[in-house]
Amino acid sequence: MEKFENFQGNNEIKLKDYTDSFKKELISVLFEAYLDLPEYGEPSYKSAKRYINWLKNHSTFFKVAFYNDELAGFVVADANWKDLYGKDIGEIHELAVRKKFWGKGIGKILLEEAVKHLKEKGKKQIGLWVGRKNKKAINFYKKYGFNIRESYRDWLRMVKSE
Repeated sequence: MEKFENFQGNNEIKLKDYTDSFKKELISVLFEAYLDLPEYGEPSYKSAKRYINWLKNHSTFFKVAFYNDELAGFVVADANWKDLYGKDIGEIHELAVRKKFWGKGIGKILLEEAVKHLKEKGKKQIGLWVGRKNKKAINFYKKYGFNIRESYRDWLRMVKSE
């Protein structure tokens, strides 16, 4: 288990590997994270459960974050991904944090650990998709070196190159 000190106090952020015992709560995290922009989230519990299962099966990195022992968010990345053009790329499939934990450094730690994993796997480029209206997430990813490369319908493709 990895531990990180939160710079805003003595609260601890812990990352744990995904297990199926977290699935129900991760579905709740998804619904909470996309509350303000439901068009980018899952429309039902059943589809969210399918999505979590898909993430589990398409990842080389699936970490769950806890803040003071409360499940706060998660990140899923895949070092075996091919982009739309068949290019080998590190992919961040999902990064979601419960709204009540925004601003506590959890998203930063999740993103940094996913990027670190993908770099360790030899990835020179890391990509992700983000909702076009999700300005907060777009600005967050830009802050960490991701740039908008293309768009598809309501989604933007962001890529970080090393």
